[in-house]
Amino acid sequence: MQIAGLTDAQHAEYLALVNAEIRPSGPGTTALDDFPLALGRDNLAWMLAATDGQGRLAGGIATLVRTFTTSCGDIAIGAIGSVVTRADCRGQGLSARLQAAALELLRRQEVPLAALWTDRPEIYAGRGFVPAGWEWHAGLETAALPVPAPVGVVLREWAPGDLSATQHLYERHRWRTHRREGDASRLYGMPGTRGLVAESGGVVRATVFCGKGADFPDYVTEWGGDHDLVLCLLGLARARALATAILVPAGEEAFAGRLAGLGALPLALPAGCWAVPRPDILLGAAQKAGVAPPPAPDDARAWLGGVTADGDVEPGPLALAVWGFDSV
Repeated sequence: MQIAGLTDAQHAEYLALVNAEIRPSGPGTTALDDFPLALGRDNLAWMLAATDGQGRLAGGIATLVRTFTTSCGDIAIGAIGSVVTRADCRGQGLSARLQAAALELLRRQEVPLAALWTDRPEIYAGRGFVPAGWEWHAGLETAALPVPAPVGVVLREWAPGDLSATQHLYERHRWRTHRREGDASRLYGMPGTRGLVAESGGVVRATVFCGKGADFPDYVTEWGGDHDLVLCLLGLARARALATAILVPAGEEAFAGRLAGLGALPLALPAGCWAVPRPDILLGAAQKAGVAPPPAPDDARAWLGGVTADGDVEPGPLALAVWGFDSV
């Protein structure tokens, strides 16, 4: 097998392979619908293809690189996903080779951190990825959410005309992804994703988004704005059967506390599996920020902290947040 950059001619075949692997039952959206940034043609430079002896596509992988705001300044992170192999090529270690190639590409391009999301982290532990960081998952069924909205506030569905205001609310979060021009419109317009807005005086004060295409069903994956109004929107999302849980990233401890006080019972979980392709860059960022680095700079958990066996958050020297729309 030969691994090289995915070509434009291979793109459609790769998408078909991804759909067959992660969307086999036809849930109403395609992989490109759900991951428009990572799988779009404009991200070809970060896609890799494995070809067999006949030059046919045997597998592929995509990485989305974006800059994140963190406690150690702005840091580039590569989110790895859509790792697929053709059915007759499985069991040959091709997935591991594709992931190793993706990490090597990140090293060459000076991207210090890599992340992926999986239900089986034990598989990736031997490939340099460890569960790290944290986020809260809170069920909404038991929460005493405020209904109806305060006088003068209108709750309605999100519309494309709300894009600019939604971006502004997102950018108020302390830790977040720096989205490039065009990212927000593609993310908020994903098929299968429902947005709700709280508006008063003609101004959008809060938003919530339910689902991420066929990913994160029944979840509020992204939200922003006035916390009181976000809670009202959560009540509306629950009443309309759009969501039964919410994802609360690191850095939003105050909101997680509000949810806990209302009976939502937030549960801390790792924010994905992480690897450190370039520890030297992280060391430089920590030094510049005046942050003491961990004794094991090539260990992602040592940098990001994690969740203890008792379910408690154990912070690391590098704090960051991954929102649902920015995971791959």
